[in-house]
Amino acid sequence: MAGKKWILLVSGSNGWEHYKNQANVCLHYQIIKEHGIPDEQIVVMMYDDIAHNSINPADGAIISVVDSKNVYSGVPKDYTGADVTPENFLSALQGEKRTDQKKVIASGPDDNIYVYMTGVGQEGGFQFAEKALNAKAFTDVLKSMHDGKKFSKMVIYMDSDYSGSMFEGLPDNIDIFALTSCHKYIENTPTDYDNERKVYLSDLFSSTWLKYLNTADFKTETFHELVLKKQRKYLAKKYDEPCPCLFGDKEITNCHLSEFLEG
Repeated sequence: MAGKKWILLVSGSNGWEHYKNQANVCLHYQIIKEHGIPDEQIVVMMYDDIAHNSINPADGAIISVVDSKNVYSGVPKDYTGADVTPENFLSALQGEKRTDQKKVIASGPDDNIYVYMTGVGQEGGFQFAEKALNAKAFTDVLKSMHDGKKFSKMVIYMDSDYSGSMFEGLPDNIDIFALTSCHKYIENTPTDYDNERKVYLSDLFSSTWLKYLNTADFKTETFHELVLKKQRKYLAKKYDEPCPCLFGDKEITNCHLSEFLEG
């Protein structure tokens, strides 16, 4: 395709106990970077209080569910600390230029956008450190972006508690597909416990997704392959309700990973 690929990676949480969320974002960045997406088309939002935390046994390093390599190295610090807010998230997604010159998704009608969000959730909200992103506010922005021709197709992966409640109002005709880690009444399941750090390195949803991406052939494999054959089958062992949950334009699952995640 002629357009660009834009990536927005978000960890909404802070604090050592939420190590897994920033680890997910850092690993995701490294995988995408290896597939040729340039930094100017990747926006990263994370509190950045883990790598140099006084509790960290390996100062300056964050490890992931894949291996013990430092996935923090080289990760852009586009929005950190107090700048990790719902307002900045929505501004960055819409490509709103700011006086502080922070990076945004400057997409156009031929471009594809991939959004990955990991953190703590509540019914109808994705939690940032100080405030939650409201489901309706998020959906309203997505509709406005579609009407304004700010993308060709968009994929959103959300890994948080009760995340199935975030996209109930998402139409199926605005070229957006959203996948959530769990049903609107279910909490996430942490996984990959690290005994040295005494934290979990991921959640069941992101662990499955990121381990898959780490070895997938982006040119031949589709989102459908993971959603319906691998991830759903794996998560079904844990939950009674269907997980993960699909919203919006499900035809987008037939797209190859390369259409969103490869330069």
